[in-house]
Amino acid sequence: MQLACSSESYNDDLSGGRLRLADWLRLCAEDLGLAGVELEDKHIGAPTPERLTEVRNAAARYGLVIVNIAFMNNFGVAAAAARRAEEARTRDWMAVSQRLGSRFLRTFAGWPEGDRAARWPDMIASLRSVCGEAERLKVRLVMENHNHGGFVQTSADVLAILDAVRSPALGLLLDTGNYLDGLASIERTAALARHVHAKFSRVGPDGRDAGVDHDTVAAVLRAAGYDGWVTVEYEGPEPGRTAVPRALAYLRQALAS
Repeated sequence: MQLACSSESYNDDLSGGRLRLADWLRLCAEDLGLAGVELEDKHIGAPTPERLTEVRNAAARYGLVIVNIAFMNNFGVAAAAARRAEEARTRDWMAVSQRLGSRFLRTFAGWPEGDRAARWPDMIASLRSVCGEAERLKVRLVMENHNHGGFVQTSADVLAILDAVRSPALGLLLDTGNYLDGLASIERTAALARHVHAKFSRVGPDGRDAGVDHDTVAAVLRAAGYDGWVTVEYEGPEPGRTAVPRALAYLRQALAS
């Protein structure tokens, strides 16, 4: 398994203008010693050809693999026109992902407006639609388990969606901190993971997070045969500049054990 860092981990500095994306890429390579990064769409900004060339060249300059584009979409909106717009945006970002040479493009199932069961069939239809285009373009989509009232709250939701969509273009982005039942669902879906988020909310002095037992998660991933990227996604009150290095130091040991 190889470690990467999400730009979300430095969101305050990046969104606040205290850190340019190119400077963050340098930080990841030179200060954190990483070989891979994950980019939030909001930190890329408007995906003009000039901007995408700038980002891709910066990543190449520092020898970084762009593992994933963390695209934000929502197929839970009730209005058909709004869902079509979300599908169109997802297709547009497939082209962005290709232009940047990203291994994966994240998709969400979404957050249902109104009754969850009533919104479920339309969500499946939207995922099938974008997966058809992803198959044509040979883009690999990864659906993140992302509860917060959304469609994907447990392993049962992941399995139901993947079974209904049935597309080779769609895999799982396993987030270690987002399942409602934690380790139980991680164990049931680890073998399906194409990409992994190691979620940190509060990084202790030893680099551990009190909310997620990443030692056990690492063992589960190894047992499942996972050998892909593990991205540190830190979302906490401490600045990423001080929290992330501790989390990475701990994870390096946990993944090597």
